[in-house]
Amino acid sequence: MTVGVPGGEVVLETSRLLLRPWRVAEAVVQRELWTERDPRVPPHRRIDADGHPTIAELEDSIRTDKVWSTGLLAVERKASRDVIGYCGLFDSGELWDGAASS
Repeated sequence: MTVGVPGGEVVLETSRLLLRPWRVAEAVVQRELWTERDPRVPPHRRIDADGHPTIAELEDSIRTDKVWSTGLLAVERKASRDVIGYCGLFDSGELWDGAASS
């Protein structure tokens, strides 16, 4: 796996995948993925009753680097150059039992 920083952005690369920031043109894909979220996902991370976030809101969040888009990286297949999902790591703010404190 290689890690690059073109333009200061985090990019992770494997032999088959590219994990990278979202592009504005991919807001449609991002919204589609939001609609497929499991019902166990917290409500604030799903499409709400009023249809938010909209494609326009997602485009704006990608453009302005807001949390809806920047918390997760797009997963792109290198061979076909299509986005198939997203991934990311989040700090829960809690220490796990084996954590060393200093």
